[in-house]
Amino acid sequence: MTDAISHEDAGDWPLDRLMVIGTNHRRSSEDTRDRLFIEEARLPQFLAAIEQARLGQAVVVSTCNRTEVHLLASEAERGRERLIDLMSLWADLDRDQLATELYIRSGRDALRHMFAVAASLDSLVIGEPEVFGQVKDAHRIARKHDLVGRELELVYQTAYAIAKKVRNQTGIGQGAVSIAAAAQSVARDLHGDLGDCTLLLAGAGDMGELIAASLAERGIGRILVTDRLAARARLVARRLDCHWSEIDDLDRLLAEADLVLTAGGSRRYMIDKDRAMAAVKRRRFRPVLMIDTAVPGDIDPQVDEIDEVFFYRIEDLEKIAAEGRGGREEKADQAWALIEAEIDNFVRDRAQRAAVPAIADLRKRFEAVRADALAESHGDAEKATRLLINRLLHTPTQALKDLATTTDGAGTVEWVKAQKLLSRLFELEDKPLGRDDVPGDPEQENKE
Repeated sequence: MTDAISHEDAGDWPLDRLMVIGTNHRRSSEDTRDRLFIEEARLPQFLAAIEQARLGQAVVVSTCNRTEVHLLASEAERGRERLIDLMSLWADLDRDQLATELYIRSGRDALRHMFAVAASLDSLVIGEPEVFGQVKDAHRIARKHDLVGRELELVYQTAYAIAKKVRNQTGIGQGAVSIAAAAQSVARDLHGDLGDCTLLLAGAGDMGELIAASLAERGIGRILVTDRLAARARLVARRLDCHWSEIDDLDRLLAEADLVLTAGGSRRYMIDKDRAMAAVKRRRFRPVLMIDTAVPGDIDPQVDEIDEVFFYRIEDLEKIAAEGRGGREEKADQAWALIEAEIDNFVRDRAQRAAVPAIADLRKRFEAVRADALAESHGDAEKATRLLINRLLHTPTQALKDLATTTDGAGTVEWVKAQKLLSRLFELEDKPLGRDDVPGDPEQENKE
C-alpha cells in the first residue's frame, strides 16, 4: 500500500482526509460524463496515475451515470487539487470548466455520500440494486491494485453493512419501477420461476423488444419471435439471439407460449378472443400472460374474459411502475434516517478506537504498579492495597498541585477543565475543589 497511514488499527486519521470527488447525472452534462467515463479495462491506468501521484488510498466508481473517486488522502488539500488535475487530463477538459461540474465532499459529507451510493439512494432510480454491484466491482479492482488500506476498507465494509440494513429494513428495492420490471413482476407472480417459461414476441415494436430483452437478461427459458414481415422478425431474433417464425405459425406459437408480448400496432387485432381460446385449449388450460404493448392494441380486450388468460395493457404496466416508484420515494426517507444514525455510529466508533493506544498504555502502567505493590507487600493485603492506591495517585496528585500553583487555583478555566475531566474519568462528586482541598502526596502520607 502506497503512503500507508500510521495507526491503522486505531483509526485515528482525520476524518476530513476522506473525500469524494466526482460527478453524476444531476451535476454534469452528458458530454462531461462521457468524457470522464472510465471503462473497466482502462481503470488500472487511472488507478496507476493516482498511485504514482502518491495521493493515498482510492477507489474509482465509473458508470454511465457517475464517475467519482473515493479518496482517503495522505494530505487533504494536495489530494483534492491533484485529483481534479488528473480528472481534467483524463477527460481532456479545461480544469476550471470541469471543476464547476464536480461535487467535492469531505468528512461526514463524504461518508454520507458513500453510504448513500452503496444503498442505491443516490441512483437515477432509487433502490435499483445494480449500483451496489458496481461499487463492489470498483472496490475489488482497487484492492487488486493495492490502493485500499485498512482505513478505507473499514469504510467500505461499513457501507456494505448499511446497504444490507437499508434494503432489509425498508424494503426499498421491492416493487417494479419500470415497464420492463413491471412485466417481469407480473410474469413471476403468475408463473414463478421464469427459467421454464417460453416467451412469444409477436411484432417488432421497440417496447416489446425492450421487455423481451429484459426478460432474457433475467433468465427466461426460451424466446420466440414472429412478425408480419419476416425480415423484421429475423432482425429482432438476431438481436435477442433466439428463434423466429413466419406469422402464419402464430397459432402454433401461441400454444407454446407461457408469456405473449405483442408489439405490432397494425390497427387490427392480431389475437382475438377465439384465437386466444383455441391456444388455451391446445395448452390444456394452463395459464398464459398476454401483454399488449402496441398502440393501437394488437389484442382484443375480450380475451380477458377467458379464465386462463391474464391480460395487461401497456398502461396497466405503467401504473404498476408508478406505484413502485412512489413506494420507493416514501421508503427513501426511512433509509436516509438509517444512514444518518449509522454515520453517528461510525464517527463515534472511530473516536473510541483512537483512544485504544492510550487505554492500553494506562492499563500497562497500572499493572506494573500493581505488580510492584504485591511484591513489596509480601502477602499483606492491606499493605498491598495501600501501596497500590498511593502509588497510582502520586503522579496525578503532583500534577494537580502544579496546576494549582501555575493557574492560581480554583475558578480559573484550566482548573475547571481539570476538575470536570477528573469527575468524568473517576465519577467524582460534581462540586468545586478549593485550593485547600487538594490532597497531599499520598506517598509522603504513607511514610508519615
